[in-house]
Amino acid sequence: MIGIEFVRDQKTKERAPDLRNRIVQMAFHKGLLVLGSGDTTLRLCPPLMIDEAQAEFAVRTLDGIITEIERTL
Repeated sequence: MIGIEFVRDQKTKERAPDLRNRIVQMAFHKGLLVLGSGDTTLRLCPPLMIDEAQAEFAVRTLDGIITEIERTL
């Protein structure tokens, strides 16, 4: 399991629950299931057996979503 915490500012560590929720929704619509954990953490729970194509899909999808959201901020 991997957790990624989202904050608005790395210095102040201001929480960004709305950002995390948006990522979860966008990932679902793009075919990637991720879970929220706590207020601002995104939880990735890959299966024990995962191939390279599946891992690349997850990373590529998350990268695209985060890039898309950054453009709107």
